Amino acid sequence: MRGLSFRGWHMDRLRCLATAFGFGRLFFLIAGVFAAAAFTPPAQAGAKRKPSVLIVNTLPAFFLDVQSQVRSSGLFAAVDLFNGAAGTPSVASLKAYDAVLVASDNNFSDPVALGNNLADYVDAGGGVVNAAYSVGTFSPPAGRWNPGYLCMSPGAGLATTGASLDLSSITDPNHAILIGVGALSTSFGYRINQNAVVAGATVVARWTGGNVLVAAGPLPGRVDLNLNLLSTDALFGGWNPATDDGVKLIVNSLLYVMRPKVLLVHADSDLNSADVQSKIRGRGALGPVDRFDARFGTPTLTQLQNYDAVMTWSNYNYSNSDALGNVLADYVDAGGGVVCAAYAHADTSPNRRLGGRWISGNYEIIPAGSGAMNGTSTLGAVAYASHPIMNGVLTINGGTGSPRPFTKAIKPGGLIVAKWSDDRTLAAVSKALPNRADLGLFPPSSTIGGASWWQVGSDGDKLMSNALMYTIRPYVATVAAESFALSDLSSKLAASRRFSGVAALDARTGTPDPETFAPFSALATWSHYRYADTNAIGNWLADYVDAGGGVVAAKYAITDFCFPEGRWKTQGYEIVPAPLPHPEFIPEQLLGTVLEPNHPIASFVRKLQISPSDSNPTPPLRGRTILTANDGGMLAAVHNFKKRADLGYWPVSSSFDGGWNRHTDGAWLAANALEFVVRVKPCPGDFNGDGQVDDTDFVLFIARYDSLLDPRADLTGDGNTDDADFSIFVVAYNELICP
Repeated sequence: MRGLSFRGWHMDRLRCLATAFGFGRLFFLIAGVFAAAAFTPPAQAGAKRKPSVLIVNTLPAFFLDVQSQVRSSGLFAAVDLFNGAAGTPSVASLKAYDAVLVASDNNFSDPVALGNNLADYVDAGGGVVNAAYSVGTFSPPAGRWNPGYLCMSPGAGLATTGASLDLSSITDPNHAILIGVGALSTSFGYRINQNAVVAGATVVARWTGGNVLVAAGPLPGRVDLNLNLLSTDALFGGWNPATDDGVKLIVNSLLYVMRPKVLLVHADSDLNSADVQSKIRGRGALGPVDRFDARFGTPTLTQLQNYDAVMTWSNYNYSNSDALGNVLADYVDAGGGVVCAAYAHADTSPNRRLGGRWISGNYEIIPAGSGAMNGTSTLGAVAYASHPIMNGVLTINGGTGSPRPFTKAIKPGGLIVAKWSDDRTLAAVSKALPNRADLGLFPPSSTIGGASWWQVGSDGDKLMSNALMYTIRPYVATVAAESFALSDLSSKLAASRRFSGVAALDARTGTPDPETFAPFSALATWSHYRYADTNAIGNWLADYVDAGGGVVAAKYAITDFCFPEGRWKTQGYEIVPAPLPHPEFIPEQLLGTVLEPNHPIASFVRKLQISPSDSNPTPPLRGRTILTANDGGMLAAVHNFKKRADLGYWPVSSSFDGGWNRHTDGAWLAANALEFVVRVKPCPGDFNGDGQVDDTDFVLFIARYDSLLDPRADLTGDGNTDDADFSIFVVAYNELICP
């Protein structure tokens, strides 16, 4: 039906619906609606790529249980099984997956071949979780795997008694593998009787009695999980899905070993591109780094979506600069990260710089066609020293050539992170697109270019690796009016490895200004005391959202303790309008109803235990609830049309008195909310969140429009649902799908 005029079929829809509901005053407005400007949202990043997992096992019938448990997390695009008792997966087949889970209850077909292939896979950037009994009993991986790729020490037999997770053995309670893990037990042995790890490895947790439960390292991409993976659904005496956190531990371990996949799309020689590949891969933070020679073709969107990020640069003509610009813009829209390096932005030749929608859709940061310059230059002024792109970047020596942009300007909406010593842009990011960064650096090094290009020994490799990671994992900050526990959530978010950087900003003793907020893709704010300036913080948070940032507000910034005011309150940025009455003497609450199980905020949230007084039954008036506590109180809610979410609990953990139980999913839920507000594409009029503005939304809208004072369909932020909101809604309704 899309494409028919509003004055045709859509007018009939409106007339029928309005007649049915008896709202006659709607049609006094229709004639003037289309004189208003159509809603044109800024470009936004889509959802991130879901990884894939292969389970190499020796009893496929039993491991259907493990496959089902891992799939239930909803975090993976594929969870496949391979029968290692009947054959050995090739290195090429392993590389199709982001991580491999190895487990045996019988002998592998060829332990040497399996071990060699797994070692090659890890060397290429893959991640491997090796689980009992394949860490020591039934023909574990051999060949190059043992001993160089082990975490636990080899040579132990089966344990013979039951055990439980020993919480006292955990030295790092924020470890990413332990998020949401608080209970695990087995009534039988079902593990290897080993207390030691190899040199350089870390014990993450132990069983009672001392056996290692989880060990990580020393190589990146490696974890040993000393657990029989089968649950009681498949094995008597296995871990119990109803009471144990086995699935959390397995999934967390898989996520921990995964490293992002990167594609280098270059118009440069094989020699130069291989040098860049080697330098980036050598940093170790990224996983597989592949190359595509864009001198001879253009990658498709499907090809690009096999990767988490792309870096592109040119030294020669692109095969089709417009087609490449179009597909990279599509890739950014779909959630992929793009780093654009010299000369793909600066070259004056249109064939050597990106074109098409990359330019017309405002995806560029360093202006296209601004020209390039050469001449010795080094690292200059760093505007944001704590920015993830500058992590560990202490020196940049561009060599005698130092190829870089001629212009000192960047496009509106861009932010310069660092400059060359001659004041030209070295690194810049987009404030509206968290998955975009530009480098004013020519990627090949002095290994190929001698004295002319960036010098090995300076940090060009770190700069490129960091920039790619920044476009994959958002840079966020906590902004709280409580000094004593400010770092609790930020430290947990940082440990989760879901963000390229996490800063902690104190809003009790002073108000961070817009320049301080500028480099972050999302902010989480809450209060325990009064904000230093409630009007200033409210105005600046509103400005930040308007510029493309996302904000998560949590208790007590949405109750009568203290809340942002100014434009935040008067122009519709709240979801649950403050001040709410602060509930007292409410018993401890647990996770209640997941109203939208497929919503990103609800992703893999299995349990939550919050302190007394945290839950509040008041529903959101400008948005919808995603999760509730068991008393019906809101735990997570989202805004109707802004990059906003609310959390109905104090986000400080039980490391402090009164916080949420740190062995439950409080940090995971907060991380989900932050990633959601980074990537959500606002869609005014989509009141039920299904990605369309259709008849269901119309029914919701007109019921609220008829009462005027109902803010639940307020699209202008004035607190009412009135004619101005109708003008916005009807344009989106005419499009049917979110723009």
